[in-house]
Amino acid sequence: MNIANYSILSERKNPQIACASCHNIAPILWPDELQSELISQREYLQASLTACINHSCENLGCNVQLFPEKYYSFGFSGDKQRYRCKACQKTVVDKFSVTNPHLKTHVTILALLLTGFSLKEISTKLAMQAKTLNDHIKAMAAICRHKSSVFDHHWQNQSKQFLLGSDYHYLQPNSDNGVLWICTLDLHSHYVAHQTVNVTNQSNVSGNRIIAKEYLASINTPPTDPVSNKVTDLIISRLHDHQNRSHSNNPLHNQTQLNYPVKTALVTPIYSATAHYHQLNQWLQHADTLTLTLGFEPMLAEAAVTSLNSMRQKQSLDLLYQIDDPNWVEGKVGSKPQPLIFAHNKVNWSLSEQWHIRADADQRAICQIIESNLTQKQAHQLPKHTPISHYMQRFHAMFKSSVDEPRRKRRPEGLLPLLDIYKAWNNLCHQTNPGETPAVNAGISEKPLSLDQLLQ
Repeated sequence: MNIANYSILSERKNPQIACASCHNIAPILWPDELQSELISQREYLQASLTACINHSCENLGCNVQLFPEKYYSFGFSGDKQRYRCKACQKTVVDKFSVTNPHLKTHVTILALLLTGFSLKEISTKLAMQAKTLNDHIKAMAAICRHKSSVFDHHWQNQSKQFLLGSDYHYLQPNSDNGVLWICTLDLHSHYVAHQTVNVTNQSNVSGNRIIAKEYLASINTPPTDPVSNKVTDLIISRLHDHQNRSHSNNPLHNQTQLNYPVKTALVTPIYSATAHYHQLNQWLQHADTLTLTLGFEPMLAEAAVTSLNSMRQKQSLDLLYQIDDPNWVEGKVGSKPQPLIFAHNKVNWSLSEQWHIRADADQRAICQIIESNLTQKQAHQLPKHTPISHYMQRFHAMFKSSVDEPRRKRRPEGLLPLLDIYKAWNNLCHQTNPGETPAVNAGISEKPLSLDQLLQ
């Protein structure tokens, strides 16, 4: 980069860079802060797994089940198998090497959770203290995270070409606590590859990555309601919202009231999103091509461009925004894409339509941010982007009592075990059609897992 072409404001709390030619202003990510977020997210993913935990070891986070060549058996701890890392000689105990002693209780709890019972109702029904129930749920989440890590590894290595979709939503939509939930899944199989929440247990740290407890947005602009349900009107309303932001990559730009978490810290969304895609980039380095479709959100686009730059340089990355009408039919050919031009918009959209004899046409809008392998016509024939929103909406519907619980509005970390359980259940157990789960559709599982098999 030629520094003479840019003007940099290096204030630590609000670093920005401006182009001397077009005067476009963009925020800067501090590398040390981004690295801290990457470490935080990886520590959460690796928590409770049977893997080396030495941060200076080359085998850090390498699961014993997936990388047995990196360990050797080292006796037992009680009745549990113990291993020693060949690189650093650190020992680790495999607590999953024995049968789950609470299997029947865990299956009952999960069955009640999936049928809409609240945590309070479950504790009453099972004559169990709230803390005991919470401990059981954390243990279930650890088992599910262990199961997911194995299937995630096989999913990452089962193909050289990936078509992924990504979007975000508020984890607790009615809480105003600023917690965002970012999710990426395989659009072919609907296998959820990765999900991230912008909270961290490092509550005592400070820096640009952490949102201060006294945070107050500089503006308070309510979201713009689209004029109609048409895709074009939806794009215009979102463009208006993006232009009103003080920072285009910060969805919390107008959060003038923030119910800050009590025991955890909020991470600035762009850092959390960038770390999310960095993790995907590490998993899919072997891929020949990656197509990533996004909901219309500049934060996601900027994070993906930053994190997937190596794929972009190899010309193996297609990155695009995608908005579909709910009734858009996959596999049905639409009309020839026509350009869409919006005032003051720096990116180019195209629109295609599917016509019906006795109904209005359904529309699809595509914006190719980075195009390497897909033509415009091929981009308009991609699968729908809606499975991501369906996955998130189902979580909010199934765990509505916990999501909306007043006490939990300032304790969002209590939902993280439920997210781990829900992801594993969705990928391995939930059948969209008889005998078909996302893992089965992805070719990494022969048949759906029962709740007993998931939690054993």
